[in-house]
Amino acid sequence: MVASIPNDIFQFGTISAVAAGFSQGQPRTCDLTSHGTDGIGSYEDGRLMILNNGEAFALSYDNRATPAPTDTRLPFAMVTIFRPTFRMEVPLLDMESLDDLLSSPKLAHARAVNTLAPFKVVGMFKSVEFTDGGEQSNLKGIIFGYAVPTWMKGICGPRIHAHFLADSGEVGGKVENFETNVATLSFAKTGRFHLGFSQSPDWEDMRL
Repeated sequence: MVASIPNDIFQFGTISAVAAGFSQGQPRTCDLTSHGTDGIGSYEDGRLMILNNGEAFALSYDNRATPAPTDTRLPFAMVTIFRPTFRMEVPLLDMESLDDLLSSPKLAHARAVNTLAPFKVVGMFKSVEFTDGGEQSNLKGIIFGYAVPTWMKGICGPRIHAHFLADSGEVGGKVENFETNVATLSFAKTGRFHLGFSQSPDWEDMRL
């Protein structure tokens, strides 16, 4: 087993395979914490997953969050031992400005354009729009996800691939857009990326 190093990313499956309909999982929820404290993913039944400080939640289509079943398998997961090396207070932030910030030359060596970067936004959210539809307003919570290089889009997902979880533990989902009132942004740059593949015979029949 490869030793887990902070901010290295362990991923199982690819986002292009999920988009093509591949839904056979291999790791279980309980396997994720061996390699990470924080992460995102999707289950075989289509529900999403967010791992926050070692606690996993399943996110349903109607944006409800519940404690994740430990033995349920995931066809896609990205987890990391999140140890942010950069932290800043951000009075106003949304999806576009987050992308601009992480890509900005002003960040010098901290910017993440061709490197994966796990990040977490913590604070009060004026609004959160979910990919599956629906919007929530005035929620305290967290967004965890990854800034994904363009060249890894088919492997890891969109430029900002992130899930939301309310502090109540009852609301969550994949983030389409968001707007904060006051929040803290923390992030790091990934040094190593580990990708696992399904051992199912059906995997070799996928057209990716």
